[in-house]
Parts: sequence; structure tokens; C-alpha cells
Amino acid sequence: MRQPPAPVLIVLLGIILLGIIVAAAQVPKPQKKPTELVVRRYEKLIADGSLLTPQGWKRASKLFDTLDPYPRNGEIWVVSTGGLVGEDWVKGDRAQVETKWNDTFGTIDSSLRLKPPGPRGSIMMGEIFSLVFIHQPSVTKGTGEAPEPAVLGEWKIEGPWRMRTATIPVTIRYVTEMRDQSNDPDIRRNADKTIAALKRLVHGCGSASAC
Repeated sequence: MRQPPAPVLIVLLGIILLGIIVAAAQVPKPQKKPTELVVRRYEKLIADGSLLTPQGWKRASKLFDTLDPYPRNGEIWVVSTGGLVGEDWVKGDRAQVETKWNDTFGTIDSSLRLKPPGPRGSIMMGEIFSLVFIHQPSVTKGTGEAPEPAVLGEWKIEGPWRMRTATIPVTIRYVTEMRDQSNDPDIRRNADKTIAALKRLVHGCGSASAC
């Protein structure tokens, strides 16, 4: 059988490839489930530093069924975000969502000291969130009529949530600000060490000790 000329083959291959690209582009992307979106919203608050301020802590309360008062002198949990988020199961008004491929870099105490989670200065973690569906109150249509079923509501993370949480860049800014506001030489020294350790983690040193 006679083969078509090379230029014709190139054109045919181009048409086939274009068809594959167009078909792939038309495949709908899977939609995030409502429970997963709640956890993503929580991670966004971590990444923008909201959980390090009373105002941001109050905004975060909308994602939880209960939330403790802002822990002004509590520890700060330093983490990364943006890993996988997946719904494990839904059973009635309860659900479980799991995150994977995030890192935890330790905690910072009220004296601005960094306590790494391990010798390498970071560990991979997975976190499990329990969620509950909070129904809106039933309302009546009119006088003497039975109330409508409570089918509306929203998913919330089961609380209480007690620990401030932030990513490395946000934590560096926070510790720098707290250092500059303090006249205590020990706190300022601790802050300098913590900032230096966190910057090494950002640049891939992989340890909260000197490289």
C-alpha cells in the first residue's frame, strides 16, 4: 500500500493531536465537595496569617462549630499548606476529611522560641478533620402550618480549636514584629534564633539548627 507523502503525515498527526487536546480540555474537572471546601478555607486562613490575630481568629470561628477564645499567649503551630485534601466519608450529619503531604515545622512558645518536631526540623504529616452539618432553624410558611424540614445548613469543623497556626513566611513576619515590640533581651535573642532557623527551612536547609 502506498504511503502518503511526509508533509501529509505531519498534517494528519497535527490534526489528531489537536483533537486529543481539545477533547482533554472539554473533560470537566472534578468539583470539590462541600466538606473539602471548608478545610481549604481553613488552610487559606492559616496561609494569610488570620489565626495570629484576634480579628482573624474571630473570622475563623465561622468554620468551626465551637472555638475557644483567642489564645494570645498560646503556642503557634508552624505548618505548610496546599497538600491533598480528600473526603473520607459522610454519614448523615457527620463527615471526615483528611489532608496529606503537608509539613509541620514545630511550635513557637510565648518567649518566641522554636521547638522543632524532630532532629531534621520538619516532618510530613496527615491531619484528620471531623465535620458536622449544622442545620438552619426550621421556619413556618404561615399561621398554623407545620414548619418546613430543616434541609438547609452548612458543614463546620468540629471544635474546639485551641492552637494558633501559621505558615513559615507568616510566622517570620509575626516573630519579627513581636521582637521589635519587646524590650526583653532574652525574647529578642530567641526571636533572632527562631527567624534564622525558619529562614533556613524556607531555603531548603531542612534543619532548625545551623547548616
